[in-house]
Amino acid sequence: MEHNFLCPNCRSKIVLPFCLACGHQVPLVNSIYHFCDAESVKLEGEKQYIGYDHIGENFEPEITYWDANHTERYGVYAVCGDLIAKRFGTDICVLDLGAGLGTASIPLAKNGIYTIAADISAVMLATAAKRAGGRFDHLILARMNAYDLMLPDNSMDIVVENAMMHLVDKPECIMQEIVRVLKPNGKLIRYVSPGMPLTEKEAEQNKYCSQVLADISDRYYQFLEAHQYRSTVFLQDDGRLLAEYFEQPYREIADGFTEIFTDKLKFRLHRLKTGAHSDLQCTPKALLHAAWQHADHDARVKYGENYMEIKGFSKYGAGLDIYIVKK
Repeated sequence: MEHNFLCPNCRSKIVLPFCLACGHQVPLVNSIYHFCDAESVKLEGEKQYIGYDHIGENFEPEITYWDANHTERYGVYAVCGDLIAKRFGTDICVLDLGAGLGTASIPLAKNGIYTIAADISAVMLATAAKRAGGRFDHLILARMNAYDLMLPDNSMDIVVENAMMHLVDKPECIMQEIVRVLKPNGKLIRYVSPGMPLTEKEAEQNKYCSQVLADISDRYYQFLEAHQYRSTVFLQDDGRLLAEYFEQPYREIADGFTEIFTDKLKFRLHRLKTGAHSDLQCTPKALLHAAWQHADHDARVKYGENYMEIKGFSKYGAGLDIYIVKK
């Protein structure tokens, strides 16, 4: 299946990589089509946003701890990709907006779905390319700005958007772009992982892990705030925005899937240790390192040398929240 894009030079419809109207060729670098040359983080002026070039693989510690070869462990994302294929078929075009490391895009492509993985971060998409390993001709990695998607009107069957709106200061503009590129009967889909009941012992284990995590995080951020740290956060009301543009969603849950996650503390603290949080984008690396050294020292004193191995306990399923554009 070939899909039309918009030429970033003249906005004519094109089939990659050439624009017949103006002669522009969309650059292909390390398996990524570059539809824009904007910086990965923009925190001044109109339409600000936070990309993850400085975060990279640390955003998903699974790659460090479980998936060193960037292969096949996708958990909830794999199940959701299978559910989309089962529910909507594979003869569709899906845009994964804010695709990051390809955790949603690759399972979609593995199902045979034509998938456009769009992100402002070339670093994140480079890891997605490594994980995909050139296996999917129908997976297009595209460096795009979500404020100005290089896709024609009414061209996508589904837009998958998972937790991206807090990274922009004008989310209503992103919503308008999503609505623009969706076909008349297209769907916006967000993945969900509903929690499942725990035993009393499991709940206590998880409660203690969460308390330790909160304590260490508090010490980390208290150190930053004492040294003039400036948080980079866009506070958004997703519910209000979604209600403005979409009907109430309906939820589909995957049958027979349960995932148990125990490495909660180690995984969350890996992000803290490496500064892999969106609100830390403007914080100097030296200050982040110092904050971690401070929090780590206190944690070793309070919880022991092996505190990173404290286990949580989460049990959850997988499903889709499916949104239809208001008429």
